[in-house]
Amino acid sequence: MRTLLVALMADALFSLPLTGTAHAVPGTSTVLTGNPLYRTGTIPQQTCEEPAFTSASHDGARLYVIEMSACLDRVWSAQVRKAGFTWTKPKVVVSHKDRVKTACGPYYPGDTFSLYCIGTGTIYLMVTDSALSDELNHPRMLESLAIGYSYHVQQLGGILREERRAEAKMSKKQRWALSAKVSLQNLCLTGAFLGSVWDSLSHTKAYGTDLIIDWKSVEGDHKEHGKAKNRVYWEQRGFDTLRPGACNTFTASAGRVA
Repeated sequence: MRTLLVALMADALFSLPLTGTAHAVPGTSTVLTGNPLYRTGTIPQQTCEEPAFTSASHDGARLYVIEMSACLDRVWSAQVRKAGFTWTKPKVVVSHKDRVKTACGPYYPGDTFSLYCIGTGTIYLMVTDSALSDELNHPRMLESLAIGYSYHVQQLGGILREERRAEAKMSKKQRWALSAKVSLQNLCLTGAFLGSVWDSLSHTKAYGTDLIIDWKSVEGDHKEHGKAKNRVYWEQRGFDTLRPGACNTFTASAGRVA
């Protein structure tokens, strides 16, 4: 079972077995290049009330996640249904332990961290004691939770399943390239959600841009997740356009998905 690391500071993984058969030309299926999610239009500006995170407590973190999950459900259920797919809510589990047992196996988060287990449709949001105090000024939880939801959206749209079918007949280098496209698309979808709700939260639009640039630019380049500059580009692209259609990394130029 293979997992995919998206980011190092506000990070997420998804995990699933390799199954199915590959297409004749791996990675070019219309499930990837012409997915109905791309035709759902702009996400309308949303009003989501962000709970005041006034103390570094795990109870406060759980309340925050409950409220923001309801917001994410509302935003993404509309877009997924517009695409003609069935919406199901992911299960969200919040943990502050140093070692977390999940349906995908045990994990040692070390910071704000989310894991999406595709087999159960569960997002595990892990916020350690050392990371919790940072939430008072830097909403890593929100981005990390949103990344988990974006994987769920990709799963409901068949994108993660199609990725695995395509990878079955690819070389390691080709798998890295396809994995990077999936990761970068995930960040773009995450940015689209964040941009749609940002004005209703207790943060400025400018801070949203700073959040994206600061976090992604310090993480370095990763073969499976794209170069830092491309991670910044795609999340900012989603944040600015609010359109899943702007997140079609599978037809983007090679330089933009490297």
